[in-house]
Parts: sequence; C-alpha cells; structure tokens
Amino acid sequence: MVPLNGKYMIDTVFFDIGGVLLTISPETTIQQLAQYTGLTIEDIQNAFPKDAHDKYEKGFIPDEGFYQAYLKNLPSHNGLTSLQFWDAWSQLIVGETEVIDVLKSVAKSSKTWLLSNTNPMHIETEIHAYQFPHQVDGAVYSFDVGLRKPDPAIYHKACAMAKTLPERCIFIDDLKENIDAAISVGMNGIHFKNVDQLKNELEPFGVLKIQ
Repeated sequence: MVPLNGKYMIDTVFFDIGGVLLTISPETTIQQLAQYTGLTIEDIQNAFPKDAHDKYEKGFIPDEGFYQAYLKNLPSHNGLTSLQFWDAWSQLIVGETEVIDVLKSVAKSSKTWLLSNTNPMHIETEIHAYQFPHQVDGAVYSFDVGLRKPDPAIYHKACAMAKTLPERCIFIDDLKENIDAAISVGMNGIHFKNVDQLKNELEPFGVLKIQ
C-alpha cells in the first residue's frame, strides 16, 4: 500500500444514503400517518416499533410484518390500510442532494459503494428514480446482510464485499456514531454536515479535485 499524506492510498469510498445522498423527512411520514388515522403526531411518534424496525432493516421480518407491528402499537388505527401506510412511508424520501455531484467526481478515481441502514420497500420501489444507485459499483444494504450500523461487523462485511481493506476506504455518514464505529475498525470516516465541508475533507485524500 502506498501512503498518501500519512494515510493509505484510498481505493473505495462508501456513501450513506439517507441524510447524505437523499434528503429525508420523518416528520412528513408522521404527519401523513396522523392524517390517515386521526391520531396525534405524538401518538404516531410513540407508536414507532423500534424493535420491529431494527428487525425489518436487518431483513428478519417482511414488509407486512413491519406494517402489522406499527398497527399493533397504535392506540387505534381507524382502518389504516397497507396502501395508506406505505404511501406515508414513501414520503420519508424528499429528494436527491448535491452529494450526487461529489459521488460522480469521486467515481472517476475510486470505487464508489453505498452503505446504508435501509429497508426493502425504499430500495426496491423508491430509489431507482434517482441518479445515485446507477452511479455506484455496489451496495451494502442492511436488510441484505442482516447487520445494521453501527455494528462493527457491517463495516468488515462492506470491505469484504468491495474487495478492499478498511485502511483504503472512506466512509461518509451523517450520524457521528456510525462514523465512530467505522473508524474503530480502521476505516477513514467523514461526518457529513454539508457539501462544502464534505469536499474540503475529501480533498486531502486525493479522491476529489476541488475546482
């Protein structure tokens, strides 16, 4: 391995999806569910089935299982249908961010991969309308590998799938705990805050040329 400014030469950059490549709005989903059920925002928030969501994003339960878990937690659901529930769930995604331009630039010199805690519904029915899934070399989705960030095992799995080593990777995520976990296994991490900050922190690695 050839060191670059005291670091290993980078060959792979992993991008998180929600909060990095896509703007997301949990508030919109909650508001839509409140409208469909006639419940309060607080009711919807308190009913979120955290354990079922964890299992859903690990691929341990199907779409229907997650929907039913949410229904069970609601004080009353007033006939909330599966169609209504998934319509609200789809509204979590707002749109693609300017990070797509960073990804395209990085892809000219390095492998680019996705590394995301996500679920089948969003991946299989929602994201293909956007540019980024078609611009990367591969993807590590939590529901495919049975692991979620910040579990250190998912980072090792990601490196194995991309055929690289942690020291030769950069991981970009909007959650600091996920970055801390990536760094703990030897990856380089960038805690994403905005596009300009991301470009500035990528530049020393030699994977992005700022014009």
